[in-house]
Amino acid sequence: MQLLKNWWQGFAGGPDFNKLHKLTLRLEEYRLELMLPCSNIVSQEQPKQINFPFRAQGWFEANAEQDWHHYGVHVHTEGWCYLAPVIRFDGGEYGVLWLQLKIKKVPDAVNALNRNELAQHVTDEYDAHYNSEVIGPEGNGQGLGWNTQQRKKLEAEAEEAASRGATGRKDRLEEHVRLQIQSFGFLPLKPAQVVSMHGFDWVFYQEQKGESITRTDHYCLPLDKRYYLALSFKHQVDVSSEKSWQRHAEKAQLNIVKSLRLHVGPELDTAMIQDKQSSGLNLS
Repeated sequence: MQLLKNWWQGFAGGPDFNKLHKLTLRLEEYRLELMLPCSNIVSQEQPKQINFPFRAQGWFEANAEQDWHHYGVHVHTEGWCYLAPVIRFDGGEYGVLWLQLKIKKVPDAVNALNRNELAQHVTDEYDAHYNSEVIGPEGNGQGLGWNTQQRKKLEAEAEEAASRGATGRKDRLEEHVRLQIQSFGFLPLKPAQVVSMHGFDWVFYQEQKGESITRTDHYCLPLDKRYYLALSFKHQVDVSSEKSWQRHAEKAQLNIVKSLRLHVGPELDTAMIQDKQSSGLNLS
């Protein structure tokens, strides 16, 4: 029966909403609950932190990490692998849906509770990073100034060619820069939107590098004027010709976002995250 189901839907694996576990976290006065399908990816994980006092003096800066243009505190990561309907010698991996939760912080001039300001901030943060005049160190720059670096490189090549009498590169410089960024770089984001789901108003935006089919969808929920929670879903596409799993991943993403509950009240009843109920690959 399972094999027939896999053939019918076009894939095996992915989030199974018949097998859930509850993620419960404390974010200052908030109790966050999220119902997540059990992951079918085997991993060795450190004990999870459940208490995130993000307003405590110096706590955010002491725990935040830079991840490309995102600067924030990692809260949780979970992934669901999609495979071919039948076992193949090459592994048959179509792609992976990754979920990452982070606590992020806005500058003093931005009020995160104002969704329009938050929407503008997330696109400004992206643009400021990849178009920065300051270029990060080679191999460890998290993409800082990547677009600027490519422009300067192409400008230098055009100037060198022009010094030898070949002016074609200089004449077509803007076109070359555009194509380089379009193919491999960081294009401007589409404007972030405010979307309402199950009583929450989220700021939603998408990232997609160059011509890559892989993308990340971000849902941002303000916690107060300075801090917000980001739920980021990376759709890692390994076999672009297969579409059925991608449609399933999009629906699963919405179901996960809609499951979020944010309570304001007394201390957590249970000071632990429920253990995952799956081990190894669960393809049902």
